[in-house]
Amino acid sequence: MENASKALLIAGGILISLIVISGLILAMRKMGDFQTATENAKLEQQTREFNSVYESYDRKNIRGNDIISLMNRIIDYNERKVKEGYTKMEVTFDIPENIKTKLAYDGQNVLIKTTHYTQENIDKIVGTPDASNPEYSISGIEGKYGQRFAIQLSQEIFNIQTLAESHKSSTEIDEEFAKNYKFPKKVSEYGGINQMYQDAKLYYEYVQFKRTYYDCVSKETDPDTDRIIKMEFKCTGIGV
Repeated sequence: MENASKALLIAGGILISLIVISGLILAMRKMGDFQTATENAKLEQQTREFNSVYESYDRKNIRGNDIISLMNRIIDYNERKVKEGYTKMEVTFDIPENIKTKLAYDGQNVLIKTTHYTQENIDKIVGTPDASNPEYSISGIEGKYGQRFAIQLSQEIFNIQTLAESHKSSTEIDEEFAKNYKFPKKVSEYGGINQMYQDAKLYYEYVQFKRTYYDCVSKETDPDTDRIIKMEFKCTGIGV
């Protein structure tokens, strides 16, 4: 009888232990499920926030200056996030030849030299298109004249061309320029009137590019993360 009682106690203890262990396993599983659900919800929220930035470009009539901003954003993202394991983003835009030609002051493109751009060659527009002459670039011209006067340079391109073709002496050009325009330096200090004309043509084309319009023609998401990884744009015309 005593042995039977002990057996019952042992069996009861084992049963209680099993119930406790099962309860702990169930609680841990539920906690794990909760943590997984929380992590998934956090990732989904991050994906929505990430996509919302780029979905704002998923429309028609995107301006050229917005394309530049998007390209710079993509370059920065790829430099930082690919190292963390995210898929590299790709953005491309195409400019039909007939529109590309219209961007140039005299029909000869000195900045927009191709019809297809990616984040790999956007620097040809916003960076240094001519490695043999680093100043002959958008950043170089803005550094040389200041952004305000670089814009004025492009606005005065016809008058600058007229002076460049006038065969006047550098002294006469300096005097006429000082009389009619409010640049902070003399023409000779900018490298001469011919150099100013070349700078004006480059910056004129850049200003025209910023006025172009684009339609987003395709968008692709990563099948694993649902994040946007590719967008394609096509130029539809030039605005004012």
